[in-house]
Amino acid sequence: MATGNVVFRDSRVKKYLLALLLLLLVLLLLLFSYYLLTRPAQLAGEEGVPDNENFRFLHSIYGFEGDLLNRPSDATIGPDGRIYVADTMKHRVVIFEMDGRYVGNINGLTGENYGFVYPVSVAVAEDGRIFVLSKQERAIIVFDQNFEPLDIVVFPDLIPTDVSVYGDRLYVATDKAIMVGTLEGAPVQQIGMFGKAEGRFDLPGGLVIDQESGIMYVADSLNYRVQAIDPETGAPEWVYGEPIPPGEAIKFRGPSRVFGLPASIALDEMGKLYVVDGTNSEIVILDTREGRYVDTVGEVGHEDGRFYYPDGISYGAGGYIAVADKFNDRVMVFRVPTPDVAPVATRWLPLLLLPLLALLLWLLAKRRTRYVATPDFITTVIEREFLDDVADYAKKLHVTPATYALFQDAFEKPELVETEPDEGKLDEIHEKTDLAAALEGALADTLTVVYQLKGKKVLLAEVEPIRQAADELEIANASLEDLLEQGDVAERPMAESEGE
Repeated sequence: MATGNVVFRDSRVKKYLLALLLLLLVLLLLLFSYYLLTRPAQLAGEEGVPDNENFRFLHSIYGFEGDLLNRPSDATIGPDGRIYVADTMKHRVVIFEMDGRYVGNINGLTGENYGFVYPVSVAVAEDGRIFVLSKQERAIIVFDQNFEPLDIVVFPDLIPTDVSVYGDRLYVATDKAIMVGTLEGAPVQQIGMFGKAEGRFDLPGGLVIDQESGIMYVADSLNYRVQAIDPETGAPEWVYGEPIPPGEAIKFRGPSRVFGLPASIALDEMGKLYVVDGTNSEIVILDTREGRYVDTVGEVGHEDGRFYYPDGISYGAGGYIAVADKFNDRVMVFRVPTPDVAPVATRWLPLLLLPLLALLLWLLAKRRTRYVATPDFITTVIEREFLDDVADYAKKLHVTPATYALFQDAFEKPELVETEPDEGKLDEIHEKTDLAAALEGALADTLTVVYQLKGKKVLLAEVEPIRQAADELEIANASLEDLLEQGDVAERPMAESEGE
């Protein structure tokens, strides 16, 4: 069978454009799918679970392999994305993956020189070292990433309440001040001292450092406030809340009291502080700019998503927040909005899709080039066995009723479209070209059909008289050889059609 390379550029370019647009749409849909998978969870809260766009409950961790947590005081998200839980009443630190899968634990009762009891805080360094604070023993015990003991740091004259690691520095909140040291435990700096005045502390329960500004935010527990402290000068940048008036009992409920008891604190990438209010069983959200109040989330209860005297809190990459819900004997994982969770393209997805969809619809709706064939052209294509090649590009061939009757059973592709010539157009054709008068029968009818069609069109013919008439009517035309040699005649200059 003879083969040919019939190229209709109009059809091919349109196919390429459509394929490109479809690929772009698929890419954008993939980006949008990625956004849906990575954005803060959009879970419809279970019955009884508070539903807050800025603080989404994901799941609770109650223990592992039937071994339940008992009064966990802290839940720290390490640089590795794991959750390190100070399981206080069981004298251990339990490590979980973010999804709650058990990894391992450090049992404080099994160590000899490095044992600990009632851990209340845990921190993890970039190199994997784990710092476990035992308030009762006034010590921090250091373990490597394989949970093997390395060192111990003792505070004989202070009561440590919280330990944090930022870079190569160890921050320890104590009953009298914030102590800063190296990761090996060597003292570097003391920030503040005991007192009620701004810039002083009373048994702070937790702190967090803004890595960009260097500002330290402290949950100043028994002063019932949060302080933003410049660590270089020790001066407060702002203070939210104030101590209970002297002589008043802890049940004081004056308008100046904004916390029940600020127990711990975390900072996200958006500049929001999350302060655990232990006695009110809720979390207060503050903006780091001037200590502005943003929101309060959480309710008292035992159902998932509710709190019962929570204690520690930690923020991790990706918007994850872990809360030690102490008296519910569990750790709860939440997720909050984060910057750049999705590629920028997904934010503008609707606007990007609209013009692409409009262009796609335009291309689909745009009239394709219509091909009108004479009987002699069809006969030549059949004899030379180029039907498949023609069908690859010209899905339909417009023909007169007589031509249709002659070839309708000869082949299936390309499809023949029976088109009745408009006799009223014949007078217009005769006015424009004298050559049309010499055409009779099928040729005259075919010329009329191609003339009356609107839009881009091509006459396919083998005999010269009808092609010359088409040239004078400025209708693109070609023989089979022209198509094989020249490609899309609809785009060719008229001189080429005439063989000049």
